[in-house]
Amino acid sequence: MDSATRDEWSDPIALARLAAEGLLELTRENWVGEGLDATRQIRNRRPDSPLMLAVTEPALDPDPFQASLGLAAVLSVLNDQSWANDIGIDISEARTVGVLSLHHESLWALESAALLGATGAVLVTDRRAVARGLGYLRLAVKLADPALADVLLLPGLARDSATMWTFRRFAAVSWRATGRVVPVIHPGARLSPMNRKVFRPPAGVYAIELP
Repeated sequence: MDSATRDEWSDPIALARLAAEGLLELTRENWVGEGLDATRQIRNRRPDSPLMLAVTEPALDPDPFQASLGLAAVLSVLNDQSWANDIGIDISEARTVGVLSLHHESLWALESAALLGATGAVLVTDRRAVARGLGYLRLAVKLADPALADVLLLPGLARDSATMWTFRRFAAVSWRATGRVVPVIHPGARLSPMNRKVFRPPAGVYAIELP
């Protein structure tokens, strides 16, 4: 199973949440020393993670109170899935939905549509492992070219105002898409100007223009 098929970019959400909670706890203790040092270490070690960069940006504030406000705001974004509900409703009328991986944000959108009874779409994927993983949704799953679906869910690692970062294979499928391409990117992964400068995409991930 290739790295894009394995669901390896849901863990960064949980890790980012843990990092934010840990830094928030440090704002109540030795912030100027331990807290700021931990923040800088995370940014130095994880320039490949837009969510970690989002968590640590407000934590660069030397004022522990201001840092705590920023961290609480980031945690709120990390815990909010309402944006996925909006995507689920948006794709609910599609007869077929192309699914490229077991990317948790994509699953959240599909869950929203399915659990609300808003879709009876056939899910289309070209990966057997993905097809097996989609079974819990209780929707029909078809092994075929996802580029030919009415809607293609395009998982993204990060984005800015005009660009998204995704796996090369995903991008290649999106370029062949005959239907609508819907980017699925966690809102917390939107890069600020500061984080855009330090962001270093992982191997196999590169930038494309947003559909």
